[in-house]
Amino acid sequence: MSASLLLDLVNSRLVIGEQVHDELGEDAAAAAWLRVHGALGSPAEVADARAARAALVPFLRGEADASALEPWADAMRKRARVGASGLEWIDEIDPERAIGARAVGEWATLQGEQGSRIRPCAAHDCQHFLIDESRANARKWHSMETCGNRAKARRHYAKSKLAVLPGSTEE
Repeated sequence: MSASLLLDLVNSRLVIGEQVHDELGEDAAAAAWLRVHGALGSPAEVADARAARAALVPFLRGEADASALEPWADAMRKRARVGASGLEWIDEIDPERAIGARAVGEWATLQGEQGSRIRPCAAHDCQHFLIDESRANARKWHSMETCGNRAKARRHYAKSKLAVLPGSTEE
């Protein structure tokens, strides 16, 4: 799997201390971001991207139920057309909800028997999401270099502190 609109959308706003980095914060930056993701960058698309992100982030964190995604699910339709080679299905998406509908469609493809392949990073101090491409669907961190290494270092430090405490089994 490659980078996706869904993953990029839910990772497009990060708060670090007092700083907010929001790729959709300014209208011009949001329009440019959308163009990179195959959209026109219209004001309606910018508004839709912001609204979809506001619904998707809490949903993916387990803080909202699936009804939060209904506006975009309702915007998706399939229409049949008879062509020379048989029946063809055509996607029809309300242009006012096209960005969110694409993201919700990507979310749907990431659901499987082993659970969702998109989830929040397991690091308690990280806001990123990840798409787990591993066979076992067991990836925890959005980045092994940052969050994974920090978690492993914390565990190692905690174990080493326990090992030197009086009364511990190792001395």
